[in-house]
Amino acid sequence: MGTGSVVSQYAGSPAWSVMSDPVRSLADLGLPAFLQEMGSVMIALLDENGRVLAANRGFLRLAPLPGPTDQPWDVRPLFINPRLDDIQALTPYHGGALLLYRGMLNIAWADRQRQSLQGHIYRWQQGRLLVAAEYDVEGLEMLGAAVMQLNDELTGTQRQLLRANQELKRNEEVILELMHTDPLTGAGNRRRLDEVLATEVERCRRYEQALCVVMIDLDHFKTVNDRYGHAIGDEVLKQFAALLRGHARQTDLVARLNGEKFVVVLPATRLKNAVISAERTRRQLESHPLVEQIGQITASFGIAMLASGEAGEDLLQRADQALYRSKREGRNRLTQSIAPDQDAAPDVSSC
Repeated sequence: MGTGSVVSQYAGSPAWSVMSDPVRSLADLGLPAFLQEMGSVMIALLDENGRVLAANRGFLRLAPLPGPTDQPWDVRPLFINPRLDDIQALTPYHGGALLLYRGMLNIAWADRQRQSLQGHIYRWQQGRLLVAAEYDVEGLEMLGAAVMQLNDELTGTQRQLLRANQELKRNEEVILELMHTDPLTGAGNRRRLDEVLATEVERCRRYEQALCVVMIDLDHFKTVNDRYGHAIGDEVLKQFAALLRGHARQTDLVARLNGEKFVVVLPATRLKNAVISAERTRRQLESHPLVEQIGQITASFGIAMLASGEAGEDLLQRADQALYRSKREGRNRLTQSIAPDQDAAPDVSSC
């Protein structure tokens, strides 16, 4: 196909044909060859019945030929707003060229979405219609600007959503921490103790590791509250919890059961090492007052190591029994609970 080639259909011709002579097609209108080849500008000459007589490359790109046919191609159904029939009815043909319409052309191409073009429709010689249209550059620019703005807004919204999700996650972590923390001392609460103990018991069985718990109760704590008031008593509990955390490893859990009773969970720890750790805590508490106003305060300890097949609650109960034996035997001491398959640590009371 030459530079000025167009596709033409003339009345009486049997089918679509490729015309190599531009003089007999759009060139008859005085259009330069480059307009015939432009893909961004749509130019078509239609007969009085809306059938294509000649069209440039832009028209054929937007509205591909329906294929070889014995019938002329009627493009009126493609023009949905305004309709070609309505345009033709505006002014009867009296010869010569006349501008019938200028503005937006809404075209529905077959198997494509609708497109809007800025165009002109002229009444041409012999009652024909000349349609010339191009993409709505201003509309495209406005659309592009709108898309850019929407993208910016979307980016901003995504950033806000990300920050909101991060804040929500932090809030969830705070709430979760509050749900598992004793509000007075900052130690774990009973919920936290039950969850950690269940996990560690399962880990102990799976990997055949040792697990110990230490039950601790401050001696004569009621006297502290009665003599010095609950504010001082609360401060004692806070300082004692801090002391326990100071002796704990990262993998250990310090939890407050109730009142002045605390539990320390010691994963991967055998009875002997648990006794050593508890004795170190007892001696520091005995020799360093938690609160200056009340002087020395002591605590009693009960220690137990998980036995084969034992549940976490049973382990706590044995440690609690050992604790109360320490109370009965004079307080400020350690007592270990020994299961049938376990060996006692030396120099410590056993039950």
